[in-house]
Amino acid sequence: MPTKRLTRNSVVNLFSPLARIAVALFTIPIYVHHLGDARYGVLQIAWILLGYFGFLDLGLARASINALAKLRAGPQSERARVLLTTVSLSLGFGLVGAALLFAVGEYLFRYVLSVPADLKEEISQSFPWMVCLFPMTLVTGVGLGALESRERFFLANLLQILTMSLSQIVPVILAVFVSPSLTVVMPSIALMQAAGMMVTGICVYWLEKPFSFRAFDWSEARTLLHYGGWVTVTAVIYPILVAADQFLIGSLIGMAEVAHYAVPMNLVTRTMTFPAAVGRTFFPRLSSLPREAAHELAGRALLTLGYSYAVVCAPGIILAPVFIRYWIGADFALVSGPVAQILFFGAWANGLAFVAYTLIQSQGRPDLTGKVHFAEVLPFLGVLWVLTTTFGIKGAAVAWTLRNAVDALLMFWAAGISRRDVVAPVARPAALLIGCQIVSRFVGSSLALSIPAAALAGLVAVGLAYAYSDDSRRILTAQFIRARTLGEALIRRAKPAQSA
Repeated sequence: MPTKRLTRNSVVNLFSPLARIAVALFTIPIYVHHLGDARYGVLQIAWILLGYFGFLDLGLARASINALAKLRAGPQSERARVLLTTVSLSLGFGLVGAALLFAVGEYLFRYVLSVPADLKEEISQSFPWMVCLFPMTLVTGVGLGALESRERFFLANLLQILTMSLSQIVPVILAVFVSPSLTVVMPSIALMQAAGMMVTGICVYWLEKPFSFRAFDWSEARTLLHYGGWVTVTAVIYPILVAADQFLIGSLIGMAEVAHYAVPMNLVTRTMTFPAAVGRTFFPRLSSLPREAAHELAGRALLTLGYSYAVVCAPGIILAPVFIRYWIGADFALVSGPVAQILFFGAWANGLAFVAYTLIQSQGRPDLTGKVHFAEVLPFLGVLWVLTTTFGIKGAAVAWTLRNAVDALLMFWAAGISRRDVVAPVARPAALLIGCQIVSRFVGSSLALSIPAAALAGLVAVGLAYAYSDDSRRILTAQFIRARTLGEALIRRAKPAQSA
């Protein structure tokens, strides 16, 4: 059953981000302790630079998934043409990006950043290894995209987790038992990434063979670059839309308020892993379907996600103040708790936008998403400035939430999703979120009141999903039957033991 498979794949696509969080929680304290603050700071700057230069992917990974998904049942030679063309382009742009990254990194570490004198030689010797990560990351992304185009999400996530774990854990082991020097840590990261790239390449070859390494096609390259170019527009603009609020808070109010805003923002955005996994799962399937079938499936996904993501956000609104209070402190929660509650509305709206965004790009119109995001920049910055100067960080949270709500509506319009398909998944969950905001004013940061209130909100969200979403009802019913079957099996096993 297609719905069952899509549900399973959405769950599978949560594995990699959750594993990344778990590995980071384990390795970061060891990194900081054994490398020291300065070396760890250098490592973080290097990762940030790699992230900033990620736009040089030029959307090729996304473009190749779209093209390969359309050719899922096509001749192998056509898939090979797309795959080899994408790999060649990614490798070429990766090498260009590596050269630029090396030049920028050398300039920053030598003339801009305050680097201890005893680390300069280490950085000089080790940074070229970090630069090598860039082309390998791009090529690996294309390989993973080829697997995703066939909906081999379990294998893709397994390879991602393997590569990420090796790249994080092996350097930590070497830092502890060999040397904390960057000349040991950075080469080990690069070598582990290379190992992950090779394993990914072997898996792709096993699925796609045989193919000729002379299959590069200039016509296909132009098609991929045209598609990927508009994806790149979003990749360049979206970080501005996401990070502008924190920069503006720092300049208008102060760095202390950035912390009060950044902590709830990071907390809330962690929950967006769920809709992101849904978008990743549905993209190749929607790419392979004709327009009418794709719109029908996207409408079902929007309905399911509208209710199911509310199961997370509704209790989150009630629990945010008490969680931050016990996690960080009462004074901090007094300021950050209300901010988190506002941000949960924006996160929920952004989650719904993932469906429309995925539908638009799957149907070969990434230019629409790029144009929408480009059009949002100036109005958002204006509203953000007005609300932040007037209401402080709460105003910034409102601006971010409004931007996400407007973005979702624009994406629905651009995707051609009917008003009927939008109202159903939006109206009732939105009313529940507003109700949770009202309830939170009465329970405050009381642990005794907030936990049962949040549990009730979660149950109401589940009840709405069961009542108004056919796919959610099937999923919940299947899980209930599975749990009942497991319970009965455990009871049957326990009875002979009791008799004995």
